[in-house]
Amino acid sequence: MSGYKTKLLCLLLFFIPALAPAQLEVYGKFTEHSAFEPVINYAGNKIITEKLSITFFGLIRQSWSQALIGLSYSPYKFLTLSSGMGIEHGKHAPRYTASIFLKQKRTSLLLLEELGSGKDNYLYKVNLFHQVTDQFTFGGSAWRYHGLGPNFRFLIPEIQSTIWVMPAYDLDIEQARLMVGLSLKML
Repeated sequence: MSGYKTKLLCLLLFFIPALAPAQLEVYGKFTEHSAFEPVINYAGNKIITEKLSITFFGLIRQSWSQALIGLSYSPYKFLTLSSGMGIEHGKHAPRYTASIFLKQKRTSLLLLEELGSGKDNYLYKVNLFHQVTDQFTFGGSAWRYHGLGPNFRFLIPEIQSTIWVMPAYDLDIEQARLMVGLSLKML
């Protein structure tokens, strides 16, 4: 990674998040052939007005990383629209992201798309969750490079963090996976 990109990534991952509420997520992807891939991501936002925020996201995997920054707009309490752009490891082109988040009482829906350079360089994520109790949320996820399957989330109230488990079938590589993660609220 060039010196400029390294400095920009450090700025996005370390300095901007210090000014805003954020979440650190650490998880591992296990496959049926005993392969394991650790993933770390950091996401958050800085509220500008009641309806507008600056968003940021950084992800590091063993062979790939990215940093994105953008804006989110909430015209209603139940709807948030976001878009942004950034960089990805090893590419000389920007990476773009857009999402729609809907929440009604205890049920939420996230539709997220990312696009990098090249026709196969994209990611989608769809989460549909229902908060069953104050500590347990159940739902389903369709997530490129991860899989399609149920998603179980358990809140640890003492530290406002969540342990999650997602058994899934990865449609791209036609293989069963298991993801286990911890999401830590930072501020």
